[in-house]
Amino acid sequence: MADLTIAEVLTRAADLIEPEGAWTQGDTARDADGKPLPNSTEPAAVCWCVLGAIGKTVGGANRPMFSAARKALRAVLPEDIEQIDEDLPDEANWNDAPERTQAEVVAALRAAAEKARQS
Repeated sequence: MADLTIAEVLTRAADLIEPEGAWTQGDTARDADGKPLPNSTEPAAVCWCVLGAIGKTVGGANRPMFSAARKALRAVLPEDIEQIDEDLPDEANWNDAPERTQAEVVAALRAAAEKARQS
């Protein structure tokens, strides 16, 4: 995982959550029964939120590349993200907004990857 670029991380995260049923809101990851999982790298995980997908791609949220990919994603998101939960980072609040769609999340990851490639 250490050899991945930010663009590759974001692209892989988009690929991970693009299939129908592979994206979730309100939790980092869920198993096939819809049960929330404690972290995105759990082997039982079958769907992820935007940050969970990045975490799964880099091997966990405590990896340096996780922070770099989050920063790149944040750069393509709107500045005025509604704070659904004050304890969550902006990216998670954006993912969890009731009006958010899976397609929008995948598109944002791909846009962030493209922007990272151009940097």
